[in-house]
Amino acid sequence: MARLHPVVRLVDYERLVKRRRLRVKGPLVLEEKLDGYLLVVYNGAFYTGLGRRAPNWLLRALAEAGADPLPASRNRLLYVEVYGRCLSPGGFHRNDKRCYRAALVDAARPPAYAGNIEEAVLLSRTLDPLERRGIAEDTGLEHPRETVITVDSAPRARMLIELLEGFQDREGYVLKLYSIHGHVLPPDYGAKIRGLLEVKVKHSYRDLLAGIRATHNTVL
Repeated sequence: MARLHPVVRLVDYERLVKRRRLRVKGPLVLEEKLDGYLLVVYNGAFYTGLGRRAPNWLLRALAEAGADPLPASRNRLLYVEVYGRCLSPGGFHRNDKRCYRAALVDAARPPAYAGNIEEAVLLSRTLDPLERRGIAEDTGLEHPRETVITVDSAPRARMLIELLEGFQDREGYVLKLYSIHGHVLPPDYGAKIRGLLEVKVKHSYRDLLAGIRATHNTVL
């Protein structure tokens, strides 16, 4: 888990559901999981997902992608994934036409009294998905492809893995549960403060699903 961008594992999600710390009812946003490097932009400064100053090679890749998130980073946290044919650690984008691309995967607003980047992340509130899309359009950033489905209760891990069928050309997807959609989020992982819980679901989990079917164990 990146220190500045908490995306939890499927096992953590399953644990929250079983302990009834998470209540899911309403829209589920399934967003393609991009295979690149995370940049966190805050008040004109660039950081990695681990909270370190971003290296120059990553900033050059962002410039090559033709995006400029700096103007929109004042009093905002922008989470930007830089990826493409020339920047794909797992090789999922090796067939992309463009060498470098950049997408706005999250955006949040910290309170005015937040100090350093760590405080800003801990205290920030996630922006409405429509507002994030508008920021992406204004700054030349892409908006990740997404699918939205509506549920009456929390889907179990088996169903989430089966939904990978819609993301065959990607590493997987990120399940996004927004409090503004009616989900009741736990304080765990800062989800309640952020108004968002994110869960990564990858194709590599299919082997775990096979294990579930073999052992009748529903814990991933």
